Amino acid sequence: MDRLARVFSQQDELIALDGGYKDEYETFKSLDSLPEEKLAKFQQLTLKLLEDLEQPHDRKKCAERSRSLREEGNIVFRGGGPGSPPDSERVLSACRLYTGAVFEAEDALDELALAFANRGMALQEFGYYREAYDDCANALECGYPERLRHKVIMRQAHCAWKLEKVEPLEEHLTSLEQLQLNDSFKQQLEELKEELQYLKDRGTDAETLEEDVCTNLEEIHTDPGERGRYMVAKEPIAKGQIIFSERAACFVPLEQRLICQQCAATLMSAPIPCSKCHQRVVYCSRKCREGHAAIHRYECSAYQRDLLKMLGVSHLALRLVLAYMPQMLTLLQYRTCAQEIWESILNMTKQTEEQETTPEYLQSLRMVSHLEKASQAELVYHILCANLLQVYLKEHTDYFDQFQFSPASTKDWQLITSALILRSAGQLLANGHVGDALLPVGMEPNEFALLQPDLWQYPLHLKLGQLHNLAHSELITAINLPYLSLCNHACAPSIRTKFDGCSVVNYAAKDILAGEEIFNCYTRDYRNSLKLQRTEPLREVYKFQCSCVKCTQSDPDQDYLNFHRYRCEKFNCRQEFLPDVELQRNNLSWWLPSNADNLIICTVCKERQQCVWYNDFLDLVEGCGDSSKRKALFKAFDDLDKWLVDHHSLKRNLAEEVVTACFVEIDEGTSMDVLDYENLARIIRKQLEGTAAQCGETSMEYIAQMTYLWDLIALKKCQSSKEEILGLRGKLDYLANEHKGVFLNYYNDFIEQQCK
Repeated sequence: MDRLARVFSQQDELIALDGGYKDEYETFKSLDSLPEEKLAKFQQLTLKLLEDLEQPHDRKKCAERSRSLREEGNIVFRGGGPGSPPDSERVLSACRLYTGAVFEAEDALDELALAFANRGMALQEFGYYREAYDDCANALECGYPERLRHKVIMRQAHCAWKLEKVEPLEEHLTSLEQLQLNDSFKQQLEELKEELQYLKDRGTDAETLEEDVCTNLEEIHTDPGERGRYMVAKEPIAKGQIIFSERAACFVPLEQRLICQQCAATLMSAPIPCSKCHQRVVYCSRKCREGHAAIHRYECSAYQRDLLKMLGVSHLALRLVLAYMPQMLTLLQYRTCAQEIWESILNMTKQTEEQETTPEYLQSLRMVSHLEKASQAELVYHILCANLLQVYLKEHTDYFDQFQFSPASTKDWQLITSALILRSAGQLLANGHVGDALLPVGMEPNEFALLQPDLWQYPLHLKLGQLHNLAHSELITAINLPYLSLCNHACAPSIRTKFDGCSVVNYAAKDILAGEEIFNCYTRDYRNSLKLQRTEPLREVYKFQCSCVKCTQSDPDQDYLNFHRYRCEKFNCRQEFLPDVELQRNNLSWWLPSNADNLIICTVCKERQQCVWYNDFLDLVEGCGDSSKRKALFKAFDDLDKWLVDHHSLKRNLAEEVVTACFVEIDEGTSMDVLDYENLARIIRKQLEGTAAQCGETSMEYIAQMTYLWDLIALKKCQSSKEEILGLRGKLDYLANEHKGVFLNYYNDFIEQQCK
């Protein structure tokens, strides 16, 4: 980042935006018209930066590291006997080591083939048949030794049988028949032939995908004034009903190796990396890797240089251009120069066909951009990012070969590419979205959810009491959703968005009347922020002053302040009060380290609150492994009502401290009595009430906290009514399908019987 900043600073001194910002095309046209000496220096700085970012690669060391991890995995996999871990834990522990061997091998193909083959063996034993099948194919693709190929093909055949894939199974059995096999393999072959015939006789059903039903309850209107294009309800929509869904072609991970680059899946049991990207790009399957090849061929070299993580929103802007250009090219390929191409692109944005029939690239081209309102520094930064990416494409990929049959020159297409990346970046600043998901608690960046031995009893079925360890909510994707972007902002949104990989489903967050506008929230909503905290980002990023119902009411902060009501600790006062917002410097979360200097003053008696009880409470949390301190902690939580009124935000935070600390003790085997568990369940329910009030009962925060109560119910450590259990189960509709399946399995395995 420092190197990038230095180069951008030097380039900034060479350019001047004379006459102000016009549009993206004119910006890069003026950049190309710099004096020859300045232009040469400008270009040389870019080329030198890309050269400096190249990273050395020692294939021999990669092979050595991979071999070491594979051999360690072999030892674990062959383990057993007295004192050894249960089979499931042993196999998954071996899978983790084999996964490390896959990543470390990079493009040392001999070792990569062996690592894939061994991981496929372990995955097959655990029951991850789809992933094992892919690993066998990967091993063969990487040049697995010819004399051992029959072993891998036999594994593929076994997995194809388990997956009930008739055609692949038949193909693999035919291959095996042509090989020299020993008696053991001949017997396996005959057994699989019998299974194949059984599958043929029985017939197999085609795969079906579960999809959310959407009945197009919304429509788009256009206002020539400030609202622009906006969304309204065609008919009354009940709270919780699906309004619309959208699948995005373009997203990027916020952190490398966290999600599949093609489908954005997070629960990757056997991630498949690109062997050339220094372990930075992963896929959840061969199908996804193949599906993403058309994009990754242009990004691979950038990932090798670790370039893309430096550029923020411009990476997603690049991906929009890479994804959309093949579709746009059919309309642009006969234009003779950059000016004609750009005018055609602008004309595309003015087309007015119905939204349902509009391709995503046209929806994206029409998105609003505020680059003309950006500060000079912000604008220059995005210009330099777009230029850097265009030069990268020219020097390190064959991206511009696709224009070879166009009458326009490569230089014309370079100019257009730069302009499109800049345009997309400007649009995404005002229209980009960030998706969230659940991840395992405390998972390291180089770990993957379904390979955690402590979590799983068998595929997609958690061990008893482990649901809370799959409940860390995190932002994982930056995603382009042009249809959702048509919703205007309000601090009290009409929708609740469920992110499901690269798809989203939008539910009604409240009852919506026919003809009523449907709103999204671009910042924290009115229950989780002060008006001033929302106003600044809306003005700086989105370039408007919010005039929604919540911001224009006489007391715009009342809803938020209701979660910050105190009772004065002074004996001669003891009155309820709301802190003075201005005195608190507009941040009422004084307990956060960054706000340590923000003191709470009673607005009735004007006395400072000492909050001695707060530090005493945290001390008890630290000692909750001790039975007597734990009981004191539960009493201290009840005593919070003396100082914190109703669903105070701090009360929720302290409940989280208690619950997390107690479950750490439970996970480590600390013994608790019946009363301890009753108190813990009561605190969780109190926490859920507060979360429902401030964040909503279908929010990711609520669902993450709900897992602790589910674990207590599953462990039969607390009483629960059928109504409560079914109510909690209903929240699963708001989870991504990959997580929903795991939660439903847990419900069926451990909780359902308690409803009977």
